[in-house]
Amino acid sequence: RNFHELRQRDLTLFCLGEVKGKKIIDIGCFKAEYLLTVAKMGAEYVGGQDLCEDAVKTGRLRLSEENIEGKLVVGDAAKLDFPDNYFDIAFSCDVFEHISLEVKEKVISEVYRVLKPGGKFVIKTPNLSYLKTSIILKRILNLVMLKSPFVYIPHTNNNPDNEHHGLTTYSELENLLESNFFHTPEITYVPFVRKRLPKFVTKLLYGKKCFTECIIISTRKSIFLSMWE
Repeated sequence: RNFHELRQRDLTLFCLGEVKGKKIIDIGCFKAEYLLTVAKMGAEYVGGQDLCEDAVKTGRLRLSEENIEGKLVVGDAAKLDFPDNYFDIAFSCDVFEHISLEVKEKVISEVYRVLKPGGKFVIKTPNLSYLKTSIILKRILNLVMLKSPFVYIPHTNNNPDNEHHGLTTYSELENLLESNFFHTPEITYVPFVRKRLPKFVTKLLYGKKCFTECIIISTRKSIFLSMWE
């Protein structure tokens, strides 16, 4: 297993706060790995929605085998099949890079609807700013080594696909969240770790947005606005 990826998942779950006794939804739940984890951490009820029918079926089976109470739905996250003001916490991991800006707006609006006033929302997605920086550095290095500088961000530019057509930045997500009446988002930085990279360099780069591979951002739904609108 890739320990660095597991570190990012841990940091995302830390942002959820206390999950014991809470109702939690995963936007883009796939096979319910995250939901199984938060359920074992004490969540009272878990919900999830994903476009992949086979993945949702697998997730349902896994929840059933563990006797976990919850509901997984096949469907577009731009229209969540859950009631208003229902969940204490919502999160979405590695989904936002797959959807357009317009769809992001709809998904965030739906998350706002299903969260209770003051409910927390956490997003984890690749960082476009970091990817651009890394590609520039790779192109320079290739030129120095007399190799082709024509390298691209993976999963973009049809190289080998365009699956990550919705890659985003901190500022774009902050604007989307704030325009949908979520409070000022908080950033959780991920250490830039490489096998041959000295630790002092990792510490030096920590907290720099362009050297944080993964965006982990958390925010809360307005209380006064949602209760008195």
